[in-house]
Amino acid sequence: MYRIAHNVATDHIVRSRRILARLVDLEAVEDLPGCRNWRMDADQRLSVTVLLELIYRLKPLDRQVVLLYLEGETAASIGETTGLTARNVATKMHRIKKLLRQWQTEGVSNDSK
Repeated sequence: MYRIAHNVATDHIVRSRRILARLVDLEAVEDLPGCRNWRMDADQRLSVTVLLELIYRLKPLDRQVVLLYLEGETAASIGETTGLTARNVATKMHRIKKLLRQWQTEGVSNDSK
């Protein structure tokens, strides 16, 4: 009986030490080799999330055009997919970018109030 209790306690101590050895202070995270800048990653994820939220506010056709554009499609191929002319796609993208910029700045100014 004592042997089992001893083994369980020993296993618990060994596991605790392994976990503590893997933990790092937040200040030391930046000093780890090969560790990317986590703040930059977090900011980038937040920016992408905000952009997607703004895109999903668009009308369905505009949303489709901008998502295809973000995937790297050309205006001609987007036009084939949507039934628009390449010139119309380029015009729509210009207007959509302008609208997204406007919404983004409105969102920033609303958040700061």
